[in-house]
Amino acid sequence: MSFTDTAIIGAGPYGSSLAAHLSAAGVAHQILGQPMRAWINFMPPGMLLRSEAFASNLHAPQRGFTLEDYYRQKGMRYQPMGMELPLETFVDYACWFQSNLVDNIQAVDVVSLRRVDGHFQLALSDGRSLVARKVVIALGLKGFAQTPVVLQGLPERYASHSALYGDLAWAQGKDVAIVGGGQSALGLAALLHEQGSRVHILMREAGVIWHPRPQASRGILARLVRPDAGLGRGWRSLFLSEYPRLFHMLGRARRQQIMEKSYGASGAWWLRDRVVGKVTISFQTEVRSAAVEKDQVILRVISENRESSVAADHVIAATGFKTDMRQHAFLSKDIVDAISVDGGLPELTSNFETQVRGLYVIGPASAHSFGPVMRFVYGARHAAPSVARHIANALKVGARDGVWPTAEGAVLERTSE
Repeated sequence: MSFTDTAIIGAGPYGSSLAAHLSAAGVAHQILGQPMRAWINFMPPGMLLRSEAFASNLHAPQRGFTLEDYYRQKGMRYQPMGMELPLETFVDYACWFQSNLVDNIQAVDVVSLRRVDGHFQLALSDGRSLVARKVVIALGLKGFAQTPVVLQGLPERYASHSALYGDLAWAQGKDVAIVGGGQSALGLAALLHEQGSRVHILMREAGVIWHPRPQASRGILARLVRPDAGLGRGWRSLFLSEYPRLFHMLGRARRQQIMEKSYGASGAWWLRDRVVGKVTISFQTEVRSAAVEKDQVILRVISENRESSVAADHVIAATGFKTDMRQHAFLSKDIVDAISVDGGLPELTSNFETQVRGLYVIGPASAHSFGPVMRFVYGARHAAPSVARHIANALKVGARDGVWPTAEGAVLERTSE
């Protein structure tokens, strides 16, 4: 068993940004997880990022590691706004960021995490173990997929969640129904249609809100009326993008209200021409029942107060995610019970720390404490420096008071074969 000051669970944009800041602060740490796993394995090839390029940076403690820097190094043309950003390019950028700023990513899963004698004990998927003074959970949306009850009883062959894709080649030539009306549903619909699938979107909303292609150059008056921000234009977006600590100061009920009413079903500017007139969309539609009949899924739906049925070879629930820390099977029961409130949401301090001292949560799971910006890569610019600073300061205080040593990061040792 070996010791490190801080263990980061998750090697995506948030975990990588934090690791870069901890390295700069001289804090010994280990980052655990397959690099960019969700982005590589569970997002469809050819997907474009919803965020504008300027809002898609991993966050470094020094200059020279933005997406723009990467584009410049590769000799590619960069635009901060109005530029299509392919998934593959973003993943390559993130891997370049990691290769320069993130040391020794351990490509393992955490099997269990428990609190023992004021420290954390982690058991890893390859039989190794680790003791850490601090732990940061940076797992994105893993385990939080939300599927409507009406679809939950269908076999995996006939129904799945949008979080699982991945290559879409399996759906070529098939009839696919997508339940949902947001970016995920619309993006999947475009990709499926373009590879030869027949797509039918079933959405509750009365229409799709399409965002216009942003103009990078605007006058001073236009920028004063609707300032640019990481989550879009406008003063509301500016508040939610740039002031997560002020959001944190709001009461829980008010935060919940904002989360429910912010950034709902809508489509990016680059999707409209790929969806409108290309795929079937049923508005104001609710799925009442689902069953497999003659090797197809038959959905009974109410659409604009009329009942009908929709047949498909497969149905995809693009119905979003619900944060529930109880879904992380590696967490011990006492930790889950201590950090979970209101149906599994973690209640966090202003430093992203849970009710268990030394355990932090960053990324999408922190959104109910710090706002919708944490659901996007842009939020890493707030979370990474804040958590790194808090951990570094605590380490200095502990070392000064003789509570713990400023240990160097030890190489993980195998404890069982």
